[in-house]
Amino acid sequence: MYPLKTLLIGCTDNALGDLRRELINLSVAIEGEYLDASSCLPYALANPADKRLLIFCLNSAAEIVQLERLNEAVVGQPIVALVDPANDPSLMVRAMRAGAAQVVRLPLQTDDFRAAMNRIAIQFGHPLNQSRVITVLGATEGSGSTSIAVNLASEIGHLRNAPCILAEQAVAFGRLANYLDIAPQETECDLIKDIDHVDLERVRRAITKVEDNLHVLTGSYHGIVPLELTQDSVYKLHNYVIQLGDVLVLDGRYVYEEIDFDFLTLTQQLVLVATPTVPSLYALRSFLDLVAQREYLAQQYVVINQFLPGVKQLSIRSIEEVLHIPKVFTVAADWASFRAAENSGQTLRKTAPRSRSLADITALARAILGMPAEPPRVGWSFLKSWNRVAHAFSEK
Repeated sequence: MYPLKTLLIGCTDNALGDLRRELINLSVAIEGEYLDASSCLPYALANPADKRLLIFCLNSAAEIVQLERLNEAVVGQPIVALVDPANDPSLMVRAMRAGAAQVVRLPLQTDDFRAAMNRIAIQFGHPLNQSRVITVLGATEGSGSTSIAVNLASEIGHLRNAPCILAEQAVAFGRLANYLDIAPQETECDLIKDIDHVDLERVRRAITKVEDNLHVLTGSYHGIVPLELTQDSVYKLHNYVIQLGDVLVLDGRYVYEEIDFDFLTLTQQLVLVATPTVPSLYALRSFLDLVAQREYLAQQYVVINQFLPGVKQLSIRSIEEVLHIPKVFTVAADWASFRAAENSGQTLRKTAPRSRSLADITALARAILGMPAEPPRVGWSFLKSWNRVAHAFSEK
């Protein structure tokens, strides 16, 4: 839910349809609609709020004075001015001088309007959402990124003792339903195909509880469903999902289209998974370069899956040097534990709680959550040996 309720002022039919659509996509609650600033002002003064945004559609230069008075009367409540420069190009600058926090051109453009709304929320101390989005991407097919995503989401839910939502970007042909042996009545594909009729409750019903703190939203699992993804539909579904949980783990798809890269702008933490092979590391290096070129702000975690210690040519230090990064996380090669989990449709925590791979994924989850590293476990055989030594000394 967008953190500021909204009052609409002077929004005519020409702009109102597009404006309503954009506000719905951002989950903005409309508190009221008014013909002009004069009719809005009594309500705003009688109902003071520290979480309100006013959207004022300026149709003429005469309304600049109304904007000035409104700005002076509702101090601390931001105003977005909607202006059609075709009517009067000077209105954009004059609106800013009159106190508009953001000025948006008409007709509305989705990216421009969303950027203005995001900036308003940040400038006035109300982050757009408190949700943390973690995207898990594989450098190549077979890197095991889905296995990492599933168990990472499970561990994050376990460590926080709070629900974590796992979803997948492979909407048209997902993997999670079969991986976790679930059969949801609706999938992301169903929701996106009918996005204009989707609401928060319908998204909630589409999410399946797998464990106490692991909830899953899957792509299509009956077969490949032809579907053209649009930014509007994907963003709208995303906005609903993050209202239902404060941590969202996304299992990325291997089709790196522009919409996939656009979606990375919504990610706070990016987990990049590769295997300890030369082709996989080359692909990972290329992806890291691309991420750097696009200047994503997401915090990055590089994970080498199926790692076998003792291979000199592919040691942690040599991989860090090749990739030019200071820290690489590893997940031990424990095929038996992963196979047992996948065949039973469960997480490692359920089927192999003492797995070496699970310990590594837990360490990754702790790092992502900003938790201190877990102290190293003392093996049972070491404890028995130590007890024998201590007992021998005590008898002397």
